[in-house]
Amino acid sequence: MTPSLRNPALRLSALQAASFISHGVYLPFFPLWLQSKGLSAVLIGFVVAIPIIVRVLATAPLLSLADRSFGARRLLLASHAGQIVGFPLLMMAQNDVAIIALVALVSVAQAAIIPGNDLVCTSAVQHSPGLNYGRIRGCGSVAFFITNIVAGYLIGAFGPGIVVVALSFIPFLGITATLLAVPREMPGAPVRAEAGKASKSKALPQVLWFVMIAAALTQGSHGALNAFASIHWQKLGFSDSTIGYFWATGVIAEIMVFMFLGRAVGRGSGLWLILAGSAAGMIRFALLALNPGAAVTFALQALHCLTFGATHLGTMAALTALSPRHAKGRAQGIYGSLAALTTAGTTIASGMIYKEQGAMIFAAMVPLAAMGFVLTLVAARRLQAGVQAEG
Repeated sequence: MTPSLRNPALRLSALQAASFISHGVYLPFFPLWLQSKGLSAVLIGFVVAIPIIVRVLATAPLLSLADRSFGARRLLLASHAGQIVGFPLLMMAQNDVAIIALVALVSVAQAAIIPGNDLVCTSAVQHSPGLNYGRIRGCGSVAFFITNIVAGYLIGAFGPGIVVVALSFIPFLGITATLLAVPREMPGAPVRAEAGKASKSKALPQVLWFVMIAAALTQGSHGALNAFASIHWQKLGFSDSTIGYFWATGVIAEIMVFMFLGRAVGRGSGLWLILAGSAAGMIRFALLALNPGAAVTFALQALHCLTFGATHLGTMAALTALSPRHAKGRAQGIYGSLAALTTAGTTIASGMIYKEQGAMIFAAMVPLAAMGFVLTLVAARRLQAGVQAEG
């Protein structure tokens, strides 16, 4: 193995990048492929929602496998392999029912990858303090950003059919990165006898539940933005290029906060980051509801570094610090399911609210961020009380 491949930070960065390359193709462009297959707008909306529903149901059970003898390495390899099988079958699908069934199966394969990667990376950071989680995870965001651009050019050259072709081959990158980055035995994993005793007590700490719900609510407050911001900005008269710059501003801001604050993971509970993210969410979505001009909108999009970036870092820090040793995978999975559930709920509700209230759809997200802020404060108080009691 070359010296560069011995570098754990590089290998973990490759693990994140490989998975986000896939998402960089799938999230923006898979609906275009569905449209090219003749699906109606209503059916496309239903198919796009399938992965969210699957994440709600499947993420926690799948990530629980990482705590058992199955392990994170096998889980990630199986997930990438499932996509290698599923996406080529989609190319051969000839009717709507077949497409829906195969998308559901592929979604199961996709559900464990991002939280599984986070489990691997946070475990590595916890046991190797020199690693910087934010920079490792930031490589995923950079890969996503670059893939958006490259995939757009590929579709322009070859048409929407290239989307599923690319998605059929990209998981080979994920398998390669998993083999290089993920050990057969996770660092700090409990031995079998210890895991057997721990399995009898499946409860997660109450303070961790407060944190996970708070973070899921804050992340769920992005539902209206993701679903209807571009549509609303078009109605306000912003050009397509300006809307593209709005989104690019958010991604760049997200990458910056990962790079500068990433060492918070593995060095404490990270609750201050979730507080910053939820407070910024209240400000961001309240002001977006007022239809500010382009300059203010750019500034509000830059707050993505806090509403998403800081909240994610804080959540990973909390899961790393507060999850029991025998249930780290389960905790990651439960959080993934909670985040998917709130995002699905806000996305569905946004469709009903936007039709009647327009820009006020963003104001409807403010209470979620506010609840996230309050629950994080409760968690911080409980955590401090526990420290004082032990002291």
